[in-house]
Amino acid sequence: MTIAPKLLVAMAVAGVLVLPATAQQSVPPTPFDMSPESGLRTAPVAPAPAVEPAPAVEAAPATAASFERHIVPFSQLQLVGEDARQAVEVYLTQAQAEAPASVEVGYLNAIVAAPEASTLEVTINGTKIVSGPIAASATTGKLQAAIPAGLLRAGGNGIEFEAVQRHRTDCSVASTYELWTQIDPATTLLRFEGTGLDRVTALSEVAAIGFDASAVTTVRFIVPELATPAVTAAAIELVQQVALALHVPEIVVELDDSLPADTPVGTLNVVLATAATLPSGVSIMQPQASAGPLAAFVPASVAGNTLVVSGPDWGSITTAMRAISAASVPADPDLLLQRVDLANPIPRVTGATSLTLSDLGVPTIEFNGRRYRTSFEFALPADFYANMYGQAQLLLDAGYAKAVLPGSVLDIYANGQIASATPVLRTDGGLSRATPIKVPMTNFRPGRNEIEIELLLQTEADLECAPGLTGSAPPRFLFSNTTQFNIPDFARAAALPDLQAFAGTGAPYDGTQPVPLVLGQGAQVTPAAMTWLARLAIASGAVVPVTLVGEGQLDPADNALVVSPLTALSDALLNRSGVARTISAGPGATGDRAIVDRFNQTVGAPSASTLDTIRNWVADKVGLSPQNFWLTRPEDGAYLPQSADAVVLAQAVQPEGGVWTFLTIPDDKTFLRGVQRLTQTANWRAITGRVSALGANDPAVIAIQPGGRTLVQTQPFSVFNLRLVAANWLSTNVLEFTALLAGVTLLLTLVTAALLKSLGRRQ
Repeated sequence: MTIAPKLLVAMAVAGVLVLPATAQQSVPPTPFDMSPESGLRTAPVAPAPAVEPAPAVEAAPATAASFERHIVPFSQLQLVGEDARQAVEVYLTQAQAEAPASVEVGYLNAIVAAPEASTLEVTINGTKIVSGPIAASATTGKLQAAIPAGLLRAGGNGIEFEAVQRHRTDCSVASTYELWTQIDPATTLLRFEGTGLDRVTALSEVAAIGFDASAVTTVRFIVPELATPAVTAAAIELVQQVALALHVPEIVVELDDSLPADTPVGTLNVVLATAATLPSGVSIMQPQASAGPLAAFVPASVAGNTLVVSGPDWGSITTAMRAISAASVPADPDLLLQRVDLANPIPRVTGATSLTLSDLGVPTIEFNGRRYRTSFEFALPADFYANMYGQAQLLLDAGYAKAVLPGSVLDIYANGQIASATPVLRTDGGLSRATPIKVPMTNFRPGRNEIEIELLLQTEADLECAPGLTGSAPPRFLFSNTTQFNIPDFARAAALPDLQAFAGTGAPYDGTQPVPLVLGQGAQVTPAAMTWLARLAIASGAVVPVTLVGEGQLDPADNALVVSPLTALSDALLNRSGVARTISAGPGATGDRAIVDRFNQTVGAPSASTLDTIRNWVADKVGLSPQNFWLTRPEDGAYLPQSADAVVLAQAVQPEGGVWTFLTIPDDKTFLRGVQRLTQTANWRAITGRVSALGANDPAVIAIQPGGRTLVQTQPFSVFNLRLVAANWLSTNVLEFTALLAGVTLLLTLVTAALLKSLGRRQ
């Protein structure tokens, strides 16, 4: 009998639709044992009643025979200079680590790079995999090689790109800035051979979700009861836990009503629901979710990698969420949690510390070029308070060739700002052992800090620049990773408001108690809040639990978070935010003149007064800001958003003592897009002051410093810490220090005069 083609197609589609249910009835699903990860146990599922077998259907298409993983966690990666390297971390499942694999690197380089003297090298877990000449200035070049069996491992794998580049014709230091090799994130990947390698099956492998070609990880949340405040709070906490477990720097949070039909690379679906409300696409998990707490991946899901967090009630779901937290605990509590973009160890520094560069991932190198650059990172606590007086110290172990000329210099940068410039005086070829170089802590910040060391070398041979010298010059510099970086004891106190400490460490929300959170009206408010707090968790390495409250439930004496468009903020809440509802129309705009005057006064706008002119001139000469010369601190004015699409992050200390942090925007239709823009790594690390704002057309984050800060004790009282706090406060408040010094001098003069009068020679 002949069956019509359309009927065959209809039968096939019907079979696919009923396949999950049929599989559940004929073969009970294997219980998910979460004991290795969270200590939770789930009851086995009882066999379902037997049913008649489903009609035969066409076999589903086989999964792809190979799988690709992007490995560059940046939107762009440039290796600049004569010797440049970048380490990244790639997380793999057990199946991926055991599969045959190869690495492919797409790159483009500057036309001035000499291919005969320039090489690009890729190292995986300390083993060189591929090396080749840099010769792709016209079109994208490619390096590829098979990875030896057994080299990859389940979990984190270190991959390092190193470019050694030399100029074709120029031997000057300036020419080294023209050398670059750009690694293409879209075509730089690991390729695995085998089927089913795109699947993540265990909570311990969540980080293997990875990211897409744009270095972004998408997390789709399906939460049927999201309208309930307690469920919204649970979703906000869960997205932070997932963000930490993913070990990625950039995530995009989406909310869906149902399970999507397609899950691209770098995307994770998260279903948060009780067993009774699980979506039909994951109904196979319902028996297990009804039996107890469940946090597991869906087997054979048509929607790709889908994590289900469920249970018979919300109490059990809270228990299940703890299993996600177990995947985001640092292996060493003294180090920050590693991420794909932070492959080298980052120690937490809470006091006097000596760090050896070898422990920070910096190699010893022998160098024959003109400009050498390396870097390392460390983290400071939220209450770091020594930016105006403290000095760290680099004890340099290095060697210089006799050919090095005076005029060579060693520069040290702290968080992108020059901190020290030291001339290289040794030109006799001797070693420099533990040579101290002072590094002011002016640009240190709470949270993650980056120190860059750059050496600029000049020789007679470079001035002559004989043909072929750029690639054949003899070694002229040895940098040893026995070099130490010493950080002294520093003051510990919170100076509020401080968005830099908030963005870097989550302060003052320490995570020990749920923080009251007010969500305004609007469809984009909840995903904006989830994206914002996920970024905060990624930066600080900790989850901030929240409890949703109404505006009337806020206690000004307690800390709180507010996420709402400006249009949805009440006047009472707006007055406590430090943000004005009025939008600035640019220079010369009319409007609330009192607000404009207060704003100009707050940011230290130029004034026509002679006193202000002198103050600004002196501040510029001594490297301070005009605010350091204020005797009385002006009241902070309300910030005027510069455009309707400018997302604003503001922190205000309430008169009653609470610290409230606001996330807002004038135009609620652009809220989510604005928050996604602000939470990008480069923009997030630029957040500081009492207000930080970023519009769609702004080239950088606009930061407004507070007129004054409130010091809050964070450590048990000690005279030693009080002395350090006083030193930093007096260095910040120059006029107060001057007045105090004058008062002490006057008092000493009067006491001396009195003593001389009473004890002097009598006539």
